[in-house]
Amino acid sequence: METVWRRSTAINRLQRFILEFYSDINSILDISYEKFLFHYKTHLFEGGCSKLTVKGYVQLYNRIHDFYIDWYDGRSETEKDIWNVRKLGIDYNQSTSTDCTLNFNSVPIPFRNLLKKYVKSRVLIQESLSWGSAIQNMAKLQVFFKFIHKKYPNWEGLDQLSRNDIEQFIEFLRTHPMGGNSNYKGQAPSANYICRSITFLETLIDYLQRFGWEEAPIKPVRLLIFPEDKPKYPPKSKDNVKYISDFVWEQIMNNMEKLPEEIRQIILLLEATGFRISDTCALKIDCLIQKDDGWWIVGEQRKVKDKTHRVPVSEEIAKVILTQQELTKRKSSPDSNPNNYLFPTYSGTRKGQPISRENVVNNLNKLALENNIVDEKGSIYRCKPHAFRHRFGVNLINNGMNILHVQKLMAHASPEMTLVYAQIHDTTLRREWEKASNNGAVKIQQGGQVVETTLEQQAVENGLELEWIRHNLDSIRLDHGFCIKSPKNNCDYLEETLEPPCIKNSCRSFHVDRTFLDFYNEQILKIETDIAIYQKSGRNRSAEIIQPKLKKYKEIRDGIETNGGFYGLPKTRRELEKMIIERDEIQWQTKIQILIHYFEV
Repeated sequence: METVWRRSTAINRLQRFILEFYSDINSILDISYEKFLFHYKTHLFEGGCSKLTVKGYVQLYNRIHDFYIDWYDGRSETEKDIWNVRKLGIDYNQSTSTDCTLNFNSVPIPFRNLLKKYVKSRVLIQESLSWGSAIQNMAKLQVFFKFIHKKYPNWEGLDQLSRNDIEQFIEFLRTHPMGGNSNYKGQAPSANYICRSITFLETLIDYLQRFGWEEAPIKPVRLLIFPEDKPKYPPKSKDNVKYISDFVWEQIMNNMEKLPEEIRQIILLLEATGFRISDTCALKIDCLIQKDDGWWIVGEQRKVKDKTHRVPVSEEIAKVILTQQELTKRKSSPDSNPNNYLFPTYSGTRKGQPISRENVVNNLNKLALENNIVDEKGSIYRCKPHAFRHRFGVNLINNGMNILHVQKLMAHASPEMTLVYAQIHDTTLRREWEKASNNGAVKIQQGGQVVETTLEQQAVENGLELEWIRHNLDSIRLDHGFCIKSPKNNCDYLEETLEPPCIKNSCRSFHVDRTFLDFYNEQILKIETDIAIYQKSGRNRSAEIIQPKLKKYKEIRDGIETNGGFYGLPKTRRELEKMIIERDEIQWQTKIQILIHYFEV
């Protein structure tokens, strides 16, 4: 009764409208939904109602209309013009408060049953199309059917479809604003929109022809749609993968306590597990397991149909889940949480379903706006839930995890997306390395003196392109520094293994920067510890042997810290020596040829 009382103004307004304009009807189902809705909204606006008020009145009408259809329509769900996924008995994304219905009313009547049959076959029978993908298909295919119906009002199938019709439709796509998703409706057509529209149509025609449907075009699909019809747009790369940087994440963490408790737990799990937001919201109470090797979180990855995907979590995240488990068990009942969700909705229209992704996104965007959480450009951060998943992948790569293991942890169907994270890592790594290389980089002169250097200088001295060094970053990195030596030249010290030969022989191609500072500090501490042990046990000779190594390591460490460095032989001197060596080699080859000729004679 409280709900009715709160809605009484809207109910009375709807009642007066029906009595004034539709007094002869027996049911609101006797009126065309689109016609009535347009008439009612126009009446409300002309009566001085605000946009927000009209929205509320229309929502009430929609709920009453849906109730009447649901209550009185005895047909099976797939016979209706509006399908409700909750009544189809199939898997769908329960974390979203939208996209629960598929409306065929926008498809011209001559083609409506054809499209219903197509969607039913793929979604319910063959299960080759998910519910979310079916909604995307509907948004694009209805545009095509409206175009064809306008051009050929008497058509009831596509058997006479020609290449010329396809070309005209592509032209229509390119010259008319986008439809479908309200976020993009009315905008100029993008390459992605055109490409997906053509692809969905191509798949439809191919399906009708392969299964011999009578509505299928007579002309083969390969002669109707060509690869050249689809616009080329850049593939997903490191530049357009949006992930939450440490800069933004630190701001979120500093304001995390201002979020509702359950939203806070979800965001922590998004960042720590790499689960998609829909799968995180739909976690079950028993999702946490403890094994001999630690804590694991188990949940479904709907996109790849993996119902028992596992990811290891830290002790801290395990405590977050344990806390949420206790909270959920205390607040839940068989009525409010029949499916044992970890993050259920306890009341309202979504009662018994998981917290919606929109709820999480809206709370995070509100937090960013109220607390001035900004990105690197200074703009207020706008939440893209998948960015948490991207952050998880980038962090795994940055921490040195094998790319195949990352692919498995993130339940990627192919390694292509995982490789994008590796590209992001490479870019970050090179940028940080170059910054470190030009700040405190050193090398050793032939006399053993530690002197200042830069990456560019050593590249020039060794006859290398800086880009080559960047590209081969991993292959030239040693434990104790970088070997910046041309691949055309052999290493003279390759066989020496007891001491780092680069340091012992003052190799001019040896480069050390700040990224190796921890290595030298650790080695110095280890050597000093060994010397103390040797001296304590009277092994003074052993202590004396490693003293020069300790001295050299300290020189390198101090050189890095004070921006000291070394340049080795100048390039002109090195080239001169190389010319002398090459000249000597030619002379010896000449002498050998003379001797060989002498003995042959």
